[in-house]
Amino acid sequence: MTNDSFFLIILPCGNKWEKVGRNNRINPVDDKGRVSFPHDLRKVLSPEKNGKIILTRGPDECIWVFSEREWRNFERAFRERGIGDLKNRFAMRQILGDAVETEFDSHGRILIPGHLAEYAGIKKTCRFVRMYAWIEIWDPEKYETLTSQMKDKINYDEYFGDFKF
Repeated sequence: MTNDSFFLIILPCGNKWEKVGRNNRINPVDDKGRVSFPHDLRKVLSPEKNGKIILTRGPDECIWVFSEREWRNFERAFRERGIGDLKNRFAMRQILGDAVETEFDSHGRILIPGHLAEYAGIKKTCRFVRMYAWIEIWDPEKYETLTSQMKDKINYDEYFGDFKF
């Protein structure tokens, strides 16, 4: 099996198995709001297994998850933009103001804080999506809805035309 192939995830979602891409997982959320964080994504955020992670609002009604290092870079970018612009201040309030620092428990789970779960619409399952510097946590239905809404709006030939591989 190659690194870019698809596979079945190990954890069941409700009463079914979900087939998702290499950097996407759908895991159940327990009654206390805890979710098992996919092992390979956990290693990206906290390779030493003892680092803190930061959860906050993503602008697309999802939760963004950062390592401590990436979070410092993210905060620095906000600082560099300054507070003079109303839109920047609003984004700072929403994203920085709702940030929560947490860590993985001994079973590799995190607790999704209630205010973030409510914002993202996460109830019984959540979808993990790896981005380049952070992980996104989505309500699976919201993710699929956004994907279908956007699929015809992106011209991949145009978008990837300047990419160098």
